[in-house]
Amino acid sequence: MRGRLLQAAQEHFERGDLAALSSRRLAAEVGVSHTLVNYHFGSRDELVATAIALRAAPHDVIALSRGRDGHGPIDPSRLAHGILAVWEHPEHGPRLAHFARRLASRDGSAASITAYIQASVYEPLVDDFGREQARRMAVAIVGFLFGRYVLALPMFAGLSRDDAGRLLLSMIR
Repeated sequence: MRGRLLQAAQEHFERGDLAALSSRRLAAEVGVSHTLVNYHFGSRDELVATAIALRAAPHDVIALSRGRDGHGPIDPSRLAHGILAVWEHPEHGPRLAHFARRLASRDGSAASITAYIQASVYEPLVDDFGREQARRMAVAIVGFLFGRYVLALPMFAGLSRDDAGRLLLSMIR
């Protein structure tokens, strides 16, 4: 059942309507009780985070942090949850950390990714929170990601996922 729910969520993610999908509707599509979403994933948001972690890009995390309709304001809690889901994923996390190390070494790929991050992550934060708050949020997110995943600083890397999520959320609020 877990796999069927996850597969259905990924299909909705690919169609671009996952943010608007309720756990009841998804469960009905799969032919199971909506309570299995919480049983297997803990919550609808965790199912969404798991689905996007398998295929996520930064703009997807931003879009899904906007809520069920994908068009509301960015919810800092959803944003923190989505960031952790992607970076904690056993396949994607190490790949992202390796990529971040390459960017930090200035191997030539930084310019293109910088423009993408500026447009798909920073500017939506500016639109929702204003330039100064967006800067603070971006510094907190980048510092957290580098501290926990790229540099593996013990003060960050030693935190449980829940504690890391609380810390990140407190930093971006």
